[in-house]
Amino acid sequence: MRRELGMSLVLVLMCAGLYISNPDFLGQSNVVNTTRQISMLGIFAMGMGFVIISGGIDLSIGSVIGLTGVLIAKISSTGMGCLGYPLWVGIPAALAAAVLVGLAQGLLITRLKLQPFVVTLGGMLLVRGVSQTVAEGGTLSFGDSSFLDLANGGLLRVGGDALIPYPLVIFLAVLAAGAYVLHFTVLGRYMYALGGNREAAEYSGIDVGKVEVLTYVISSATGGIAGVCYASYIGQMSQLVGMGYELYAIAGAVLGGCSLRGGEGSALGILIGSAIMRVIDNGINMFQVRYVEGGVRRIWRLDPNWTFIIIGTVILVAVVFDQVVHIVQGQRRARRADDARAAAPRPIDAPPTADTG
Repeated sequence: MRRELGMSLVLVLMCAGLYISNPDFLGQSNVVNTTRQISMLGIFAMGMGFVIISGGIDLSIGSVIGLTGVLIAKISSTGMGCLGYPLWVGIPAALAAAVLVGLAQGLLITRLKLQPFVVTLGGMLLVRGVSQTVAEGGTLSFGDSSFLDLANGGLLRVGGDALIPYPLVIFLAVLAAGAYVLHFTVLGRYMYALGGNREAAEYSGIDVGKVEVLTYVISSATGGIAGVCYASYIGQMSQLVGMGYELYAIAGAVLGGCSLRGGEGSALGILIGSAIMRVIDNGINMFQVRYVEGGVRRIWRLDPNWTFIIIGTVILVAVVFDQVVHIVQGQRRARRADDARAAAPRPIDAPPTADTG
């Protein structure tokens, strides 16, 4: 919990600094929108956390988000080239496609012993190509469909804005389910065991192939759920939606304490990491410094072109920090082992036995 507490403190300090810089940061509209963004990221970051804890990686989750939205628009939108079926047909069909992507990738990784990086990289490009084909290289719009209320609506409306957006409700459900699976079920213990030491997990009788497939199915399923929310939030879909989102998910999970080596992480940490990523994203637009120059009050703001520079730096810092923590922990374990060996009493040689022959 020390890492989660440390990252929570970082999050609080970031929010305090942004509020001091720009009081509008804690304005109702910005808080609601940031909460919505955190929730949508947290949904698929939770699935990514499952994969990382198990010792894998999923680079296709951003493409799965885009595919889900494109399929919903294609099946349920009434625009040109769309099928116009009800949403209760389009949403389950899109979610089923997302789950099938995870199942296919999991089987390729476990049955053919392929590297997760290569399989999910190929899956990322293939799924994005499918989205482009379905959308025919263009954009599919939802128009004024009631589907848009899913992401933009919510509970407890005050001043026209819903204080509790529906994506937050969905995220809390995903978070509760993820926390229960990770920390209170046998499957969760198997995931930690698989990520900590695959060979030991196999020797202990764990069906590592089945567990690994389940992690990729869960990851794609959460990507599908997030895709439903993003489609509702954006209102129109193309193959470009979801591009690069896998990096946000990986960064959120790693910032929250999930080790890229596997075997470490928590649902609470993923929540905190997702919040940090979205606060950084929002803070780039909100941060400002007021100063006086030549008797004129001026405001300095961060250049939006720095967005990827800052986020990339955060990812690298998180990875370096994870590596440093493991090096320090390894050195401590080695010192404790040396101290224990030095403190242990030496065995007394047993006297030779008499020859009774």
